[in-house]
Amino acid sequence: MWGAPGTGAEQRPGDPLTRWARGVVLGGEGHYAAAAAVLDRLRAGPGVPDAVRAHAAVTRAAHLRQLGGHRLAAALDGQGLRLARAAPGCGPGATGVAAAAVADALVGLAADAVGRWDAPSAARLLARAEPWCAPGGRPGVRWHWVRAETALLRGDPAAAVAAAGDAVRAADALGSVRHLLKSRLVAAVARSVAGDEQDPLPELDRIAAQSSAAGLLPLHRAALLAAADAADAVGGGPPREAGAGATAAERGGTVRRDGHPTRTGAPVPPNERHARMSRLNTLSRQTGAQRRRHAAAVTLNVLYLRTDPLGRRSIRESAWIPDSIAVPYGLLHSATCHPHVAQSSGDAFPDGGHKFAPTVSR
Repeated sequence: MWGAPGTGAEQRPGDPLTRWARGVVLGGEGHYAAAAAVLDRLRAGPGVPDAVRAHAAVTRAAHLRQLGGHRLAAALDGQGLRLARAAPGCGPGATGVAAAAVADALVGLAADAVGRWDAPSAARLLARAEPWCAPGGRPGVRWHWVRAETALLRGDPAAAVAAAGDAVRAADALGSVRHLLKSRLVAAVARSVAGDEQDPLPELDRIAAQSSAAGLLPLHRAALLAAADAADAVGGGPPREAGAGATAAERGGTVRRDGHPTRTGAPVPPNERHARMSRLNTLSRQTGAQRRRHAAAVTLNVLYLRTDPLGRRSIRESAWIPDSIAVPYGLLHSATCHPHVAQSSGDAFPDGGHKFAPTVSR
């Protein structure tokens, strides 16, 4: 929207609210370091209205929370709440930028509580946030997300399914691609936990593919991990043929539980034929869940390289990032030497997975 990070586009002058929106977009694409530069300048910059400084603090918190830094995020959400309440014209029943910042801060604090496994605190904060979350707005969609996550944490999947359904409807009315994809992801996970008879893998694969196509790498990683856990839940099936899931998704097909596409017809690329025949190719013998987690690890490496030092520390210390996909330094070295390889690898597997990991892409 404002140009590629690293070209100076993220530093172009503009009114504070536009600069904050730029930080939101950069973070949604996983350009965390570029987003942090924009948001931190707003938080400390002279002449920036309190309401915009509040939004900058809350957005910075959301990005750290996506990387597993829930306690760091809580401090910034608290700062955002104080700034928003101090803004002119911000009171009960108020509307506008400051009121939206109050809603975002309270919802963010609830998400921070979910990340610390504190469901009672999350529920109390959601109750406080509800009057500030006007129907049809972005804070309302986020409120439904955290409602669903809190319900899952409390062991009430039926309530989670209902809240996630509300999020999907609100996001669809809002018209935001990122919010709709995240809402669909939350809904798919909630239905899976609730024991929905419908196989969640096709929907999770679609979400991963669409997130990748839109450049929303944080959501791409989350969907990959969610689908990996869904594949484990159905037994994973026998090893998949190399490229089967990716090729099926690219053709608009789905993937059966045995890992093979339901729609065929396109020619098999030569490199896939070789991978299927080679006895030395271990990737072709991985299960669907393993392939998805491998793709998530590659995407995480791309995000790690795009992240500032505070965000990198959050990744390394996060309790929400499984050891199996912790940043592998061999891949990091490869990505540093060949960044285009890391980027293309992260996009090459549009099917993917995760156990319920709250606030992973808010």
